[in-house]
Amino acid sequence: MIIMEERRMKKVVNLDAMILREDFKVDKGFSGANRFKQLKASDLKSDSAMRFMIKKPDFQRETRDWNVSQITNFISSILDRHFIPSIILWQNSGGVTFVIDGAHRLSAFMAWINDDYGDGEISSDFYGQKISEEQLELAKKARMQIEKKVGKYSMYQDALRNSQKYSEDVVQKAMGIESFAFDIQWIEGDVSVAEKSFFNINQKAIPINPTEMKILEARNKPIGIATRAIVYSGNGYKYWKNFDEDIQKEIENISTDINEILFLPKTKKPITTLDVSIAGKNQMDLQFVYDLIVYTNDDISDVEDVDGSETIKVLSNTRKLLQTINSKAAGSLGLHPIIYFYSKKGNFKPANFYATVLFVKQLKREKKFDVFISVRSEFEEFIYKNDYIFEQINRNLRSTKNSAEPLCKLFVMVMMQLKEGKGEIEILQLIQQNYNNLNLAREEDISSSDFNSNRKSETYISTALKSVVRCGICNGVVHINSTSVDHIDRRRDGGLGSADNGQITHPYCNTGFKN
Repeated sequence: MIIMEERRMKKVVNLDAMILREDFKVDKGFSGANRFKQLKASDLKSDSAMRFMIKKPDFQRETRDWNVSQITNFISSILDRHFIPSIILWQNSGGVTFVIDGAHRLSAFMAWINDDYGDGEISSDFYGQKISEEQLELAKKARMQIEKKVGKYSMYQDALRNSQKYSEDVVQKAMGIESFAFDIQWIEGDVSVAEKSFFNINQKAIPINPTEMKILEARNKPIGIATRAIVYSGNGYKYWKNFDEDIQKEIENISTDINEILFLPKTKKPITTLDVSIAGKNQMDLQFVYDLIVYTNDDISDVEDVDGSETIKVLSNTRKLLQTINSKAAGSLGLHPIIYFYSKKGNFKPANFYATVLFVKQLKREKKFDVFISVRSEFEEFIYKNDYIFEQINRNLRSTKNSAEPLCKLFVMVMMQLKEGKGEIEILQLIQQNYNNLNLAREEDISSSDFNSNRKSETYISTALKSVVRCGICNGVVHINSTSVDHIDRRRDGGLGSADNGQITHPYCNTGFKN
């Protein structure tokens, strides 16, 4: 079942690299050795041995629930000597220490003292030097705001050595940081006690939404492994690390392919180019990728993957369908994201994305690619011109989960009506008969004379589409990621390989429809 809540992407800072993960279970026992009572700043620096002794459980969700203001306020609280809750730890029988509660607090403090808000040395090593544009932007904003409000950790260190250069307040805070330490509480009990404590405590702090819980519970199952592998492009904590090396490599390669199909080229607002990614800026959204995998796979094993074969199966299915949607692969339809997945204002529409996934699956299953291609130009014109209808349906149904299948059915209906020679007015009338609460009057939301990001995007998109490259075979819009060059006069009919005899097409139009 798909669980996709309507929400805007939170502008949160990715602190996941600060504390490394480790397999939670060793055996049923627990250890009381090497228990410490406090954690100081010196224990949490990048080169400290203590930093590598503290781990997060392998089922811990990504440490990226705090925004810039939350991190700033937390550091300010430490500087102002406010009460900071204890960190709760547990040690397994192998002597590995796990954070049960306080991962965000520790990570925020570590980010500050190591000047790494998702873009520093620790994060770069963790993600194999592959950090998303979105993460880099948020890290930059975090650094600027934190340095403006509280200053750099290195400044306070310098204040201890050169107090004459700083105000009394800064020197006092510097001494406070030097003496500050997180108090530690230890959980007594075996792994079952520790795991139960973890979920009880964390649900009370920042509740885990249903999809996050599903991903946590499925961390060793194909869908859980595949979701994280795609989001982090085969980097980060490797939940597939126990598979054979060649299997690990294949998982990483396929995941990287999928990540690139989804998120390249980078999308920025306002839209100033039609060369946008097919999945917007959702690169760090586990929920989005999880649901994509469900939509692209008809049957996903619900048992733990012991050798990686089921994970590769899931990833391969997802890649194959995405390649059909938009890639340079021979059978790709090359659907342009601006037409299919974005609003006229340049906002990514998850419901349309999932509906298109279902639509392409249905076309493939029913062998109707050629039917689609025969009316593609008119189809694209209709869904772009009347995108407000699709937005209304999504709004009326109140969630992406509820909208995907109805929108897919609407796509099919529009295609078949066009195939029968029906015009726009007739199709709109039929839509209104089938969808009772639709307002066919186009909605306008202009309430000021200012050009905001949405209006700038809308202006650029509408202007650029007037001169966009179109397929020489179907006349549909062509995207940079999915082009093919075709002979106007076929080679077998004597056509030459000159520029005058070439035309830009979609891959499928060239290799499937034309032939």
